[in-house]
Amino acid sequence: MASRSLEEIEKQIRSLQAEAAELKLTEGIQQLRVVIEKYDVGLSHFRIALKSSKERKRASRELPPKYRNPSNDAQTWTGRGRKPRWLIEALAAGITIEQCKVT
Repeated sequence: MASRSLEEIEKQIRSLQAEAAELKLTEGIQQLRVVIEKYDVGLSHFRIALKSSKERKRASRELPPKYRNPSNDAQTWTGRGRKPRWLIEALAAGITIEQCKVT
């Protein structure tokens, strides 16, 4: 058995890795064709699927605050999501939510 150099072995490894990648790609393309035919997928569908999740989310618009902490003007709440801690504490202290409403 003839001894091979490290360079020859590394070249063979690279060649086999490229061949494996090509086989995976071919298999993936075949699966993609099945999906395209089954679901009647078009180019516009691929554009949607390839957009990043940030792009797909509706445009984030900053909402104006509806409520303000009476003891700290810097703390506000838009009225969406969980109530902030300052509002929960204010309500527990007897302040009404109407008193916190921004006018």
